[in-house]
Amino acid sequence: MAERTAERTRDSDADADSAASTVTDTGSLTDEAEESGGSYVSVRALVVAFVAIGGGMTLGSLIPMVPFTAFAGIPVGSFLHGLLDRERRYVETAVAGGLLAGLSVVTSLLPQLLAGLDGTRLFAIAAAVGLVLSLVGHYFGRDLRAGLTREL
Repeated sequence: MAERTAERTRDSDADADSAASTVTDTGSLTDEAEESGGSYVSVRALVVAFVAIGGGMTLGSLIPMVPFTAFAGIPVGSFLHGLLDRERRYVETAVAGGLLAGLSVVTSLLPQLLAGLDGTRLFAIAAAVGLVLSLVGHYFGRDLRAGLTREL
């Protein structure tokens, strides 16, 4: 009788282990699906890109008497973002660079815009320039990071 009880205990332990492994396997499949099927844009990375590019634009605008020096800070900020981030964040960097460049031009020309100047084209041109500058800076930052982290 004791032998049958021991067999039942072993059988129930084996069933519990297989059920636990099934739950674990299902959980890992769910985690993998979330990782692979996740969104392409990270809100955290977008905020970091805004901060990095905004900081670069602020530093660039500290140069006195030279117009549009804030645009020189866009590739610097996106370069640092590309250098320090582990993953490629081209979408976030492009959005941040484009929006910040467009808003910078629109706010710097606000009196003229209120007088009747069309700001839509100015915003679009500045956003396109900021987008390109931010992508170039991010690319070179990623390239330097890949060179620094590559094993010799």
